[in-house]
Amino acid sequence: MAATQHVHRPRGQTDRAIACAPIDTHLTKVPSVADLVPITQIMSREIACARPELGIDGLADLMVQQRIGCVPIVNERGAPIGMVTKQDLVEWLVALDRTNVDVVPQTARELMMPLALTLREHATVAHATAMMALEDIHHVVIIDGDGRVIGVVSSLDIVRWLAANDGLSGAR
Repeated sequence: MAATQHVHRPRGQTDRAIACAPIDTHLTKVPSVADLVPITQIMSREIACARPELGIDGLADLMVQQRIGCVPIVNERGAPIGMVTKQDLVEWLVALDRTNVDVVPQTARELMMPLALTLREHATVAHATAMMALEDIHHVVIIDGDGRVIGVVSSLDIVRWLAANDGLSGAR
């Protein structure tokens, strides 16, 4: 079963769907329990989203207080239009410290990656794992049928699930 990656862009632009290809296409895929487990079983449902107008200080405070590694930036409908990660904040702070930056971001919109890689709620743990490996990312936003954010899955969520379910697939 192929997963579909949805790329959401800001300002009402349509999203484009990309079929996620297996990472190693020359290898035979061995079915596992991860192919059967819905991503909704391991995703974080209590997530902090932000509007694009949120200031950088507020965004940083939110991430520190909630102890989270990413904040989906959403439009008025709750659909993702971008993402800010701790890495984005760190890179910006290092650049600010090392150079004379002329333009200093003031809002989440100015700092965010202006797209959000998402999976629909019916995707599996295997889909999320493949997307993270393929795109070299640590967070995937989970959306409902209307395109609104309903959760986030991190690479740590997947590692915790694997640790708790080691041996279920019978592979040793």
